[in-house]
Amino acid sequence: MSAESTFTQLIGTAGIQLLNSTECYPTRHQPGDAGLPLLRVENDLGHALIALQGAQLLEFQPRDQREMLWLSPKCVLKKGTPIRGGIPLCMPWFGPGPDGKSAHGFARDMEWSLVAAEILESGATLLVLELEGDASTCALWPHAFAFRLEVIVGTELKLNLSVENCGTDVAPFAFVFHTYFAVANVADARVSGLEGITFFDKTDPRELKRQTGEVTFSAEVNSIYFDVPSKQTLYIPEGKFVIESASRCGVVWNAWNTAGNIFDLGEGNHVGYVCVERGEVAERSLHLQPGEKHEAWMTLSY
Repeated sequence: MSAESTFTQLIGTAGIQLLNSTECYPTRHQPGDAGLPLLRVENDLGHALIALQGAQLLEFQPRDQREMLWLSPKCVLKKGTPIRGGIPLCMPWFGPGPDGKSAHGFARDMEWSLVAAEILESGATLLVLELEGDASTCALWPHAFAFRLEVIVGTELKLNLSVENCGTDVAPFAFVFHTYFAVANVADARVSGLEGITFFDKTDPRELKRQTGEVTFSAEVNSIYFDVPSKQTLYIPEGKFVIESASRCGVVWNAWNTAGNIFDLGEGNHVGYVCVERGEVAERSLHLQPGEKHEAWMTLSY
């Protein structure tokens, strides 16, 4: 069976819809734009929208809950352009690439393949997406690899990531689940679960610091936390979001007054989101041996 036939069968079997971003976000496109393929997941427990580019969650909302994820009003939905918002998968590096550019890796810019989908006994929907390298990735990261992401959409959202070094050389690897949470006003948000943790403050990189109390927002925040507890909680007046993962690093970010310098964010749009991320970055980045597989997970709930 061809890859196209398999894809079509999976869409039908699991009750997933294949849409185009021009249908879902018409105001974000100019006439004639090709748009991006999106997977809409609807079940009795909730709703999600996933871009095949980057295997990126754009929306997640359980029944009788508010939308969890934020998408920038100025995000660009165009092939090969990173999508600002949702949950980008930043890998196989975090920050500037080997060429000094290519920020946050190529996984979020490439189209992944849907290889499996099913309805679980719980009523949640499981999707499996994969990405393999090509000539363009080898030019930046010369390693054979297999990336695999399981997405479980139910009353909570669970992401299971598997990364395998299929080459013959050691492969340096870093990643984060770069989650943008939707908030009414970032100034009213606070993050717990990082108290007492050592962190690198990218807005004041003179020395490592230690977190005192909860993380709050009254200016730009761009911090990498090391060896964090498994659970963080983002509190907002409307309720809370709970982030759980076994990954060792946490990242908290809001651009605040620097948002105007980011073309797909824009001045004033910092108000609507807080990034609370989990992964393995900076001094906790990995070196995968030939044949080695690294697995990571993150669960988001209310």
